[in-house]
Amino acid sequence: MLDFQKLSALYQQALLRQVVPFWLKNSRDMKCGGYFDLLSTTGEVIEGDKFVTQQAQQVWAFAWLYNNLDGQPAWLEHAQHGAAFLYQFAHTDTLTCYAQLDRRGRPVAAATDVTPDCSTAMAYAQLHQATGNDEWAMLAKQLATPLLRRWEETRIQQIEQLGAFRQIRHLSEPIALLKMLLEMQPLVEEEHWKQQAEVLVQEILNEFVDKRTDVLREYVLPEGSFINTPEGRRINVGLTFQTASCLLDFCAETTPSRTGLIGNKQRKLAMQVVQWCLRLCAQSWDELGGGLNQFIDFKQQPVLFPDWQQKWAWIHVEALAALLKCHFYTRQSECLTWFKRINDYTLHHFPDPKQTGWHLVIDQHGQPLINVKSIPSAGCYSLIRCLTEIAQLLTKCEQAQLKAPARFPKVVPAVGSGSV
Repeated sequence: MLDFQKLSALYQQALLRQVVPFWLKNSRDMKCGGYFDLLSTTGEVIEGDKFVTQQAQQVWAFAWLYNNLDGQPAWLEHAQHGAAFLYQFAHTDTLTCYAQLDRRGRPVAAATDVTPDCSTAMAYAQLHQATGNDEWAMLAKQLATPLLRRWEETRIQQIEQLGAFRQIRHLSEPIALLKMLLEMQPLVEEEHWKQQAEVLVQEILNEFVDKRTDVLREYVLPEGSFINTPEGRRINVGLTFQTASCLLDFCAETTPSRTGLIGNKQRKLAMQVVQWCLRLCAQSWDELGGGLNQFIDFKQQPVLFPDWQQKWAWIHVEALAALLKCHFYTRQSECLTWFKRINDYTLHHFPDPKQTGWHLVIDQHGQPLINVKSIPSAGCYSLIRCLTEIAQLLTKCEQAQLKAPARFPKVVPAVGSGSV
């Protein structure tokens, strides 16, 4: 039996004494605005460009922390510092975001997917909630509305161009759009929001999920066709857990319940997500050294990506948050078994005992792989969001422990079946 109260305190401590202080102290660029995206283990700045997705995610993380924890003014100030840089430099006059800027904010690269736009809209929406300033809400809606339209137009164009060069779609894009919609819900008319969100959920379930094996794939062809290549067979462990967490948030948002359990309307989807998470844990867990590998091949062919066995902090906290949501919303006890196993590994290996912050990535022997704590693809977003969610969910689990018994049938993961 897990001690939910003790674990919640541990995650709050990790958040407030280790992770948040590292970013507050080291990431802010006081000369040029925004944040430094490249930071060493000790917090020293590594010279480089600024990446719009990373900038926006840090704005979102600290504004969200301000809105969902105890409202520390320093957190809001930190978010506003980054938001000013975003507002000035991150997008064109027509509110189309760049992907990359130099330190002073000059455009370096155009966006090739929707992630920078989605992240920026989410940041503005959180700032509106934190400040009550309607300008942030207006900017969020001005970014989001044409973005959803462009996404649908792009999908149609890809289908019309079938037979030409191979066009590959990535799971991160519909997930980024769905996360943005969940964020935008207070700012959008309810029926329109439901319609848009349902379209994205069905796109994920009908195109990215293989119907024969219930595999959530990372790469697909237009309309969801399978690609029998190493990329097409690859399961991205962190992205799958992130998807699971996002879909459970959608289920909870569309069928609210006083008990915390997912309502009947979304029960099937919630149980499907539980199945993904349990299978993914079983297949990605490194039995030799512990921890979650970041990639697996769902046809159990050799994984051709040299970094597939690296252990990333963000993947482990995403897994912990998703598993805890699975348990809290469905009362599946198997989720707690895996939660404990991953929790023990995570809290032992990733917190830096010598400095503030967590190690970004470690090798199979539990040693830091690179002497940095922030890079363009991994910063504070998952750490702050997931550590906060885990601490709060553990408290809710404690409160619900003696309440109604499980309403859902037991899930038995098909270990070794090749499906995730």
